Amino acid sequence: RRALANELLDQADYARGRIEAGIALLDDPKVLKAFTLANTAMASSGRQRMGVQKGKAPAEVEAPTWRPFQLAFLLLNLKGIVDPTHDERKTVDLLFFPTGGGKTEAYLGLAAFTLLWRRMSNPGVSGAGVSVLMRYTLRLLTFDQLGRAAALVCALELERQ
Repeated sequence: RRALANELLDQADYARGRIEAGIALLDDPKVLKAFTLANTAMASSGRQRMGVQKGKAPAEVEAPTWRPFQLAFLLLNLKGIVDPTHDERKTVDLLFFPTGGGKTEAYLGLAAFTLLWRRMSNPGVSGAGVSVLMRYTLRLLTFDQLGRAAALVCALELERQ
């Protein structure tokens, strides 16, 4: 059991290092701007969603907040998004939480950052094209996920304008 415990501690330390690298990247004004705009778009789409659910105007709904694992997921993936040659691009991170745990917001937040980063780094036609692929295995979730992704894209477009 000690060997397994040491392996898990090593993996946790590796993840901590990736999160620290993501935090350090926020010192770059361009990365910080993309991160800030992604957060703004996520908050806007979250307020819109909650407003519809509660029958209120989006401005009347409290701004959503990140859960620690969601923020950690965003931060530990920033380096691989910003640097297309980084070895972490070969890593697949699995979010494993029960339904309603916040997985969707975590990956949509990362998608928002990715879309913004690509457009900011490659203005014009070179920033166009496919940036994010989403695959849903349960048909029941497809419409909900599509609606949430579409709301985020609309919020990003409003930010762009």
